[in-house]
Amino acid sequence: MTSTTTGTTTTTTKSSSPPSWISSLSDADLKADFTSFSSSGSITEADIAKALSDLASELTSSKTTLSASQLNDLKSIAANIGSMGASGYLQFITNALVNGNAANATWTGGGSSSVALGNLATGYTATKLNELTGKWFLGTDLSSSSVSMSGYTTFSVRYSTVTAPLYGAAGPTMSDINQGYLGDCYLLSSLAEVANQDPSAIESMITNNGNGTYGVRFYVDGQARYVTVDSQLANGGTEFNKASNIWGSLIEQAYAEVQAQGVITGNGVNDGNSFSTIGNGGGPEFAFEEITGASTITDFDPGRSSWTSYAYNQSFTSATTTSNLSASSVDSTLAGDLLVGDDLVLSSNTYATDSSGRYTLIADHAMSIYGYDASTGMLEIRNPWGVEAGQSWDTTFEVSLNTLLSDGDTITADNAGTASSVSGASVVAAPALQKMTQVTKFSVTDTVANVDAGLSGLIGDTKLASLTVNGTAGADSLTLTGLGAATTVNMGGDSDKATIAGFTSTGSGAGKATSLNIGSGYDAVALGTGSATIDFALGATGGVEDITAFNSAYDMLSVALNGGSIDQTLVGGGDWISSSTDLTHGVFLAGVSSLQKCTISNGVATIA
Repeated sequence: MTSTTTGTTTTTTKSSSPPSWISSLSDADLKADFTSFSSSGSITEADIAKALSDLASELTSSKTTLSASQLNDLKSIAANIGSMGASGYLQFITNALVNGNAANATWTGGGSSSVALGNLATGYTATKLNELTGKWFLGTDLSSSSVSMSGYTTFSVRYSTVTAPLYGAAGPTMSDINQGYLGDCYLLSSLAEVANQDPSAIESMITNNGNGTYGVRFYVDGQARYVTVDSQLANGGTEFNKASNIWGSLIEQAYAEVQAQGVITGNGVNDGNSFSTIGNGGGPEFAFEEITGASTITDFDPGRSSWTSYAYNQSFTSATTTSNLSASSVDSTLAGDLLVGDDLVLSSNTYATDSSGRYTLIADHAMSIYGYDASTGMLEIRNPWGVEAGQSWDTTFEVSLNTLLSDGDTITADNAGTASSVSGASVVAAPALQKMTQVTKFSVTDTVANVDAGLSGLIGDTKLASLTVNGTAGADSLTLTGLGAATTVNMGGDSDKATIAGFTSTGSGAGKATSLNIGSGYDAVALGTGSATIDFALGATGGVEDITAFNSAYDMLSVALNGGSIDQTLVGGGDWISSSTDLTHGVFLAGVSSLQKCTISNGVATIA
């Protein structure tokens, strides 16, 4: 510890020695580099790349090859950089370079073919060390320039640096995936799906090293594998995935490179570090596990009239089979999966077109399932071909599960979603959400028709926290008898008009009438035992609502007066609530024995 006094200011500088393992390094250049790195308090990818480059320069200048002591130094570095705060990515690539990896067998470097390289060993030349450094740290072991796909003529690509940003302003999005001339729809549709469901999962895959290189992580059997890529893309990023940013292209490039560590596409094609390896098809099951690390991947396979699910573990070595699944149960499962953040991909086996002749379903093609449309009961699909001038396909479209069943198509789902609370679920999704262990509560927002049809199921859903019901412009009938969840009812307008006779106003907001006929086209609501909130606007557009089982102790009725004043009359066994300027439209609270107490504020009358 040293102290220096200048005037009235004293500066104390603490000198620290490097860890003993650094002091024990025998190579002077490696010791100097790591002593410097240690003093900075952290270690980076660029730091280790510099140390390896310095070592290669030392071998070149001394006209020697790697010695046993230098190799031992490197092994000590690989074993200890974790204590310097090295990331999992940095530890993996350092260990792969020093202690060996299947990818070290060859060097491709963007050439048309690979050459032998081999794991680091005593006698290694500076040239080979630089190639290993390029492979793991600099991203220069580019995939083969020769690309072969079954049924197509072999072609070549050339690499050039792309300066586009890593992500757009909104981060990774589904629209950033636009598949090019490569048969990797299984990968790109999975990437688009994950980007749509959880953009942070995509961001977690990529480490920006800040020097034009990027680490990319994949999971294999639940274990992380990494590669390093740079921003040199095939034909300047115009041949394969195309976007105004490069994250999708970097992962596609990395996926080709990681195959040199062992093929993980689910296909038997093995050309090593090559787009040919990933461009001849593969399995979205494998892609999902490799992108997200999901612990369970489930295939829903079609039968003649029902579905069979196969739930696989991370290594795809065992499956749990469930047969004879109905379309309604699978619909519920898929809708629920999407809500909790799980990812879905459709593998289509047939062709179909829309009314304009554009293709929707494409045979032997994988597409993202990005949503469930409760209003139509259909799945929302996106083709990874994306958008292109003069395209002959629909980028997005809807399809029913029954259509996919009859076409013999397969749906793949992962369990990457982590949501425990879900808002705005459809009635269809409710049974699946009720069964999911991770879900503690959910709310449902759906139409009168769907809620009415699914009421018996909702009554038994103990995790249902609240329900919002939306009506139509016509007459709706809703029965919530037996439902204990808090409910908000937005019935919409209807076409009905009430007839009221012998009405006499007292001038105090209350009145008397001899009879009331609310007609036959009104909205009818029978409330349950849970608290209910009902919003209504007086006037012709609101029509007439007939509400039974209203209890002001826990229910609330909110009436927008629309510039008029409220008028109530006890008639026909209930409280008729309307406007003094329009007695023919309003709310009838059936079964109450007295006028309900009303509070008026800012033009809205509230009964609660």
